[in-house]
Amino acid sequence: MLSENETIIIKEKNGLKYMQFKKLLELGINHLYTLKSDGIDFATGGPLEEKSYETVAKILEIPKEKIIIPKQTHTDCVKCVDERTVQEDLVFTDGVITDKPGLALATKNADCILLNFYDPVKKVIANIHSGWRGTYKKIAEKAVVKMINNYGCKPEDIYCFINPSIRVDHFEVDEDVMELGKEIFGFTKRTDEFIKKGRIFEDKQKYNIDTVLINRILLENLGIKPEKIIDCEICSFCHRDEVASARGDGQGYTRAISIMMM
Repeated sequence: MLSENETIIIKEKNGLKYMQFKKLLELGINHLYTLKSDGIDFATGGPLEEKSYETVAKILEIPKEKIIIPKQTHTDCVKCVDERTVQEDLVFTDGVITDKPGLALATKNADCILLNFYDPVKKVIANIHSGWRGTYKKIAEKAVVKMINNYGCKPEDIYCFINPSIRVDHFEVDEDVMELGKEIFGFTKRTDEFIKKGRIFEDKQKYNIDTVLINRILLENLGIKPEKIIDCEICSFCHRDEVASARGDGQGYTRAISIMMM
């Protein structure tokens, strides 16, 4: 059972259970991450999804039309958005950045990592979807570089908040994905920390990869302070009764949403 701790709070309102980061609230950012609730699903593409957005908008007290929703396809594409951005601009997009108050940035997941960034000095937010493919493409790193280049942010000012996602003990891959990870991230000299030999299943050696740690290493290498990378430390698979998990739920799984706004 998920409960409040030094990093997060758990709330329930209008039939929706959700999580918030204490520090992000202290910094004045309106945000939430949805937990499993009856009648809430961001995967349907139909009336249920529309109703889910309406519920979230009411809780955050924002107009639904102000929610910016990228069309996630496991890319490394991060786009800067403003009031002129339309849905057609966000095809094949897995991250969004803005310095405009009143725009709500959204990403969805069901095991993948969702990263919320905030620079309180330059007043810039970013919301990034990074599954293992996005992680391998270094989408989080590219998002921070865009915050630096496009908005003048300094890495040491940026906070990063890591939402619930599948963690190393349950993110199991075959040898090809493991070898690709070694090839891409060999430069870190830390592959033995985030790639672990796992079980033998159906005569195949399996491996476990810590994608959260990979992202942390990339962000720290850019100059983000370790103490400003705040992880909820919730495994979606372990808590699949309360958190959306594709691997945990299988076919027909639901999706959660992370949403943030200045």
